[in-house]
Amino acid sequence: MFWSTRSVAEMRDELVELEAEISHLRCRQDVLVNELDKVNAAAGDGYCSSVDWLSAQLDVDRATAADLVYAARWSKRHRPIEGLLADGVISFDRTVAMLRLAVAGADAAVVEQSRRLDLAGVNRLTGRLRRVSRRGERQVFVDRYVSILPTLDETSWHLSGQLPPVDGKIVEQALHARADDLRGLPGGETCTRAQRQADDLVAMAQDSLDRQGDTGGSSCGSSVSIFVDLDEADGTSGELGVALEYGPRVGPAALEELLCTGSVQIIGLSLGRPVITSTASGAIPPAVRRFVAHRDGGCVIAGCTSRYRLQPHHIIHRTDGGSHDPDNLATLCWFHHHIAIHYHGLHIDPESPPLQRRLMRPRIHAPPQT
Repeated sequence: MFWSTRSVAEMRDELVELEAEISHLRCRQDVLVNELDKVNAAAGDGYCSSVDWLSAQLDVDRATAADLVYAARWSKRHRPIEGLLADGVISFDRTVAMLRLAVAGADAAVVEQSRRLDLAGVNRLTGRLRRVSRRGERQVFVDRYVSILPTLDETSWHLSGQLPPVDGKIVEQALHARADDLRGLPGGETCTRAQRQADDLVAMAQDSLDRQGDTGGSSCGSSVSIFVDLDEADGTSGELGVALEYGPRVGPAALEELLCTGSVQIIGLSLGRPVITSTASGAIPPAVRRFVAHRDGGCVIAGCTSRYRLQPHHIIHRTDGGSHDPDNLATLCWFHHHIAIHYHGLHIDPESPPLQRRLMRPRIHAPPQT
């Protein structure tokens, strides 16, 4: 393995020098973007905005394209800021932040003093100076959107969006209010705020589906079919070529949760054709589900008082031969079931007391000596 012999200071200085070069190139881009904007090049190619056109031409996300267009349109009116960018004194991101500050009405002295602040500080200062017109307020509303798109291999989803200020505050408050007080995991590990908000958004969506009577096959014993690509499955590495019916590809953790919460029929594929089909594995019988809920009275993880979306969980996973016997079932809240166990990979210590269950890290076996 190659190890650098340079000091941290040398590598840091090179990083700074490279950022200065990037800033110089961004300045050249802004000159070109400004000229193309004047001749409305976007309309000539059938795009509705310069931002959309630039995003497609440069293969960058829309936020980066929007910053480039903004800087191109306003830098000519604020030459000192443009000069700092051209000389590589400030980064492109700081250039955009300082331009927004100047456009909001800050005088030259305030703009210069903003260089002492971090970028978040510059943006907060801009927010205090900005005056919102009725027209600008309307435009923010018109520009609202939420986008949710799967990655090309459908192994994850990307969310982005923009909301008017009041609506955004409502969503933020709703996510914070939904946050479960208990976020601790064994070893003192905690979830970040961004991770909590992701969990809370999923929980809110699941609540909405439950009210409509569509559980999505995740929490109330619904039936789902999965397709297993036998040519791709690797039993030694724990990797699976598994796809849900009309849905994305999933891994072992998601498959375990599906087997835990509902009825699953497995269809094996080889060369793109079905070669084996299992009978639908039974969901937990309703009577057993109700008995376990009555017996436990809530989440059985030690110290947990949450009663949100209580679910039965197999202490020994069904993939490991676990049954629906009540002694193998424990009631868990949504966080401990969905997040802690099925996604963090924790498991219940079978030796812990029935109503004071402990979570444990999976045992990692050392590779055999050769």
